[in-house]
Amino acid sequence: MLKKGENVKVYAISVDPPEVSKDFAKKIASDGKGEVNFPILSDPEHRIIDAYGLRDPAYQGTKFYGIPHPAVYVIDKTGKVAWAKIESNYRERPINQEIRGALDALK
Repeated sequence: MLKKGENVKVYAISVDPPEVSKDFAKKIASDGKGEVNFPILSDPEHRIIDAYGLRDPAYQGTKFYGIPHPAVYVIDKTGKVAWAKIESNYRERPINQEIRGALDALK
């Protein structure tokens, strides 16, 4: 997805504590398709999740309240959201070509 030498930073944000995210990254890498080569940031207080309005109300009243809708944001060099895709179904994610198109549009 990223081009060689491209100046792009990728981050994931999770409600899980860092230890859980680290174990999750190891589990992902165990499939032999490659390691997670970007930071997974921990947001257990939901500050970022709530700032972007991503908290999924379907979990309200459960021990999972605070789980966000899956979302991908492309943020430009000025800090402005240039592109976003927010899903209501946690099993759906944007395809690489959609994200690539958003990155190419920044140029």
